[in-house]
Amino acid sequence: MSKKEKDLKLIYDNPFHIKNIEDPDIEMQLTAVKKNSSIIQYIKYPAIEVQKEAVKSNPYLIEYIKDPLEEIQILSVKGSWNSLKYIKSPTEKTKHEAINSKGWAIQFIKEPSLKMQVEAVKKDYDSIRYIKDPNEKVQIEAVKNHWSAIKYIEKPTVESQKIAISQSEEAITYIDIYNEERIKEFLKVNINILKYIYEDVTEELIDEVLMEKLKDEDIEEKYVKDFLNLEILDIDKIKFIYNYGSKKAKKILIDYKLAI
Repeated sequence: MSKKEKDLKLIYDNPFHIKNIEDPDIEMQLTAVKKNSSIIQYIKYPAIEVQKEAVKSNPYLIEYIKDPLEEIQILSVKGSWNSLKYIKSPTEKTKHEAINSKGWAIQFIKEPSLKMQVEAVKKDYDSIRYIKDPNEKVQIEAVKNHWSAIKYIEKPTVESQKIAISQSEEAITYIDIYNEERIKEFLKVNINILKYIYEDVTEELIDEVLMEKLKDEDIEEKYVKDFLNLEILDIDKIKFIYNYGSKKAKKILIDYKLAI
């Protein structure tokens, strides 16, 4: 039995034996990492095939690979998105692959591009929590994905707030409102926010908003129906629409009553 054969047998029986071999060849390296993938940390210059074998088994082992090729980086982040944090100099493609696996990977990218930020929030809306001062485009993409992204935005734009509110009235609970004009804007987007702010607004303000909104010939059917079904608003809604509603609003009302 040659020395190599003896070493291979020893490695097979105990992969840590490779630490005693000064310059193990690829066969020895592969034998070791196939038995125990963490052994790669004890191999000074692991071959590419050995790197692949180790990272396939455990993506986090990329931490022990010095200057991994893009191919190895991508293999790692596809296996586990957060292994990105162990890659010192990820390529652009690696970053995109990580984000494509999980939007949260954005937290491990220094100064991510706008494109990456958008990709991240489209993948996972709450990844916006890891983006410092996201611009309006990123905010909008996040809240379009899910309204609750608004609660992770420190300085949301009015447009992103409106989109969040249009998706769910609950979004208003995560929005600071400083003036009546802003309240009016939000009420025109979703009348159901009154469920959460009714005690904070006057009847005059509500009437003003409704008169202006209901007279619109392009009013949405959903808005009229939401208004009619809003229990917290104790007024004669049918009479209100007849008095102030546009032709379209009145038609929606008639169709709604006939459908009941």
